[in-house]
Amino acid sequence: MIEYEAKFRVKDVNRVKERLVRLGERLGVRIEEDTYYEHPCRSFKERDEALRVREGAKAEVTYKGPRLPGRLKAREEITLRVSDAKRAKELLERLGFRRVAVVKKVREVYRVGPFEVTLDSVEGLGDFVEIELKEGASSLEEAEEKVLALARELGIEEEPIKQSYLELVLGEQ
Repeated sequence: MIEYEAKFRVKDVNRVKERLVRLGERLGVRIEEDTYYEHPCRSFKERDEALRVREGAKAEVTYKGPRLPGRLKAREEITLRVSDAKRAKELLERLGFRRVAVVKKVREVYRVGPFEVTLDSVEGLGDFVEIELKEGASSLEEAEEKVLALARELGIEEEPIKQSYLELVLGEQ
C-alpha cells in the first residue's frame, strides 16, 4: 500500500484544531512511542527506508520504503499488527537490527472524509499536523491535490515538510 501524507510544523495548533472540530470527527487521543531500527547489513538511511516498532493503542511493526518524488511524503508502507511490542523489539535485536532512535508523541486523531488528520506533539520537536489520505486517489498527483486542498481549508499556510519524525529527531541530536 502507498501512504500519502503531508506533515506541517505549525505555530498555532489550536487554530487548526478549531477548524478540524467543525469539519471532522474526533477519534481520540493516544500516546505513541516509535522505536526505529537500522538493518545489520544495509543502510536504511542511504536507501531512504525505515523500520519501526510502534507502541500505543496497538502494537505494530512497520516497514516504510523509499519516498516517491513530489510535495507529499508518499511511500510504500507495510504494517503488521503484533500482540507484544516488547517481544517484537527483542526479536529484531536478536536478528541483528540496531536501535537508532525513539520518537515519542501525543497524537490527537480526527477523521475528515477520506482523510485522517493528526495533531502531533512530538517530544523534543514541537507541534505538527499530519494529513493522510486513506482512500480515493488514483495517482500521486491526485493525492497531492486533495491533501493540500484540505490543508488550505484547515488554514495551514506552512509548506509541507518531507522529513520523517525520525529524521527530525536525529537532526536535533
